[in-house]
Amino acid sequence: MKLGEACFTVFDFETTGLYPYSGDMICEIGAVKAEPKNGKIKKFHSLIDPLRPISYGAFCVNGIKDEMVRGKPVIDEVLPDFLDFIKNSVLVAYNAGFDLGFLECALGENKDMLNDYYIIDALSLARRLFSGIDRYNLGSVSQSLGIRIGREHRALSDALMTWKIFEKEIEALKADGITTVEDIAYAGKKKQIFVRTIKDYKVKLIEAAIRQQKKLNITYRSAWNDKITKRTITPKKIQKGYDRSYVVAHCHLKNEERNFRLDCILDAKPHK
Repeated sequence: MKLGEACFTVFDFETTGLYPYSGDMICEIGAVKAEPKNGKIKKFHSLIDPLRPISYGAFCVNGIKDEMVRGKPVIDEVLPDFLDFIKNSVLVAYNAGFDLGFLECALGENKDMLNDYYIIDALSLARRLFSGIDRYNLGSVSQSLGIRIGREHRALSDALMTWKIFEKEIEALKADGITTVEDIAYAGKKKQIFVRTIKDYKVKLIEAAIRQQKKLNITYRSAWNDKITKRTITPKKIQKGYDRSYVVAHCHLKNEERNFRLDCILDAKPHK
């Protein structure tokens, strides 16, 4: 499918926290559907009652308060309209793995339907195409490219911002001779990313710790800011997401359940 002929849906979720496999939920959906053939843009937006409190950390990022979503439609009521909106399009998101984890959890037993979509991560493309940027978060990349759209970290404005970034990415890709969606989209589950990026001994250590309910000491690199920290965790399960796997574990540093990207665990050792 040629880039100039594809219909793209750029979407963004605001959530109650960072950990979809530990119970965090979507509290806002924003999406724009763009058809390069005719230049038309359609928008989708909904606040969602997550039926659980929005964490203070999430509120500090997106500014969404519990009272703003209380009484709004729940995800099961909004999801059919969103799925209808994205039908027959290529999906684009900024740090797509994050949003896909929440979408997978919302879909539940129907999550395999995502295999029917090409999905493009605009963050990965930005790192590849736009060198010399100090940070690759959405706001920094937008600013470096001269893009300003509303407030950052609200779903619809972030989706619009991502679309403007993706337009520039398409231009850069075409200049590099890449002209089809198939050349840049990843196939998600079919790629088995974590198999190539994690050594077997780490996976075996984690699996053993899960069986024995033992603690592990890990060295972890944040996918958000590349900061490396030492953590003690008690792994509970390995959760395969759409394009990568996560370790669902109790983090003793934060004293709460968290999701750790498997490919970001640089080292793992038994806790003594």
